[in-house]
Amino acid sequence: MSSLKNAAQKHIDELVKSGLSHEEAALQAAKAVYAAATAFPGVQSEAFIAVAIAESSKIDFDAPTPGPTASATAQSSVPKKKRTVIEQLDEAVKARQQPELFGATGSGMNKVAMSPLDSIAAKVAERKEIEKMDRIISEMTQMELSLFDIAPWDDDLRVIPNDWGRSAVFTVRNKGQKRRAYDNELIYHYNKAVEIHYTGIELRADDDELVWQQILEYAKHSAIGVHVYFTLYQLLTDVGWHINPFYYKRALACINRLKATSFQISSPRHSRIKGLSLVKEFDIVKDEKTNRSVCQIELSTHLVVLFANDHYSKVIWVKYRALSPTARRMFDYFVTHKTPFPLKLETFRLICGSQSTRAKKWAEQTRDACKELEDALLVQKAWVEKDSIYTIR
Repeated sequence: MSSLKNAAQKHIDELVKSGLSHEEAALQAAKAVYAAATAFPGVQSEAFIAVAIAESSKIDFDAPTPGPTASATAQSSVPKKKRTVIEQLDEAVKARQQPELFGATGSGMNKVAMSPLDSIAAKVAERKEIEKMDRIISEMTQMELSLFDIAPWDDDLRVIPNDWGRSAVFTVRNKGQKRRAYDNELIYHYNKAVEIHYTGIELRADDDELVWQQILEYAKHSAIGVHVYFTLYQLLTDVGWHINPFYYKRALACINRLKATSFQISSPRHSRIKGLSLVKEFDIVKDEKTNRSVCQIELSTHLVVLFANDHYSKVIWVKYRALSPTARRMFDYFVTHKTPFPLKLETFRLICGSQSTRAKKWAEQTRDACKELEDALLVQKAWVEKDSIYTIR
């Protein structure tokens, strides 16, 4: 193994000296190592290409492409506007796939048909993208940018990432049912290209979704990764709950569940996010000015990736928080599409994470949710016809 690794490193060094970029050299070396490894039965080739993948971490992401022609150099003499960190984040999310490595666009790739060399190239590209994303988020933190800088919304609105609106992250199961405990389980998502694995206690639309959206509101003007402070009284008021011990306890339980979350997300938009918690840190502390107990919360810096490139939707808070859990989940799906396609009743049940086994009863519950959205003037029209849900925004 060591001899193959040394050969790969030597090959990379020679290719770089000949004028290739680190990225091109790493990929060429990976191919060479793969060819060498497959000549020996029983040898696992991926172990030998670690040095090639590690080499990709040295790539200067913003370096210009080498070898421009004289005419191209003259045309590029006009100074270009420097990209902001936020624009870089959007570009990083947009440019998840590397056509020059795959030989085709990401949307056209068939994962099943990928050759071992394609798999190697994908790992090199993915590592590059993850490192670029981490670097940009680090810059955003140093510049003290806020979530509002990435995804601005008015104070009478709240936001939801589109991937959350199209998945069963928040469920509508019966209040009397004990919440499930998930252990790195795949959560249903409408788009099969998006995979969300979840570890933690079941989150519900009835309370956890509302509390999280309100916490995002408190944090939107604060620098990413900085502590945010609010009182439980303030939270109950803003969520629209009664001020009494039962709801104080309920709010605390929601925050603790949100803190105990861990999401592993794979998406064509942003490659992978690992170990994402909806609330990174939570504590009850004393406010030195008022001597009152307040909630101290820190959100994960990687949350901004869920909202980057306008991949989020806005809801009118007063109307939205008054919806039943089923109607809220329906609106979550509708609001994340400019023109929603008809939605199968069974697909909607999966998005809701419902355990309903009676098709007729689920259809009735869905019709009630449609009427609720119409009455709240959140949609022009919504109805169930045969086995599908239709809407006019």
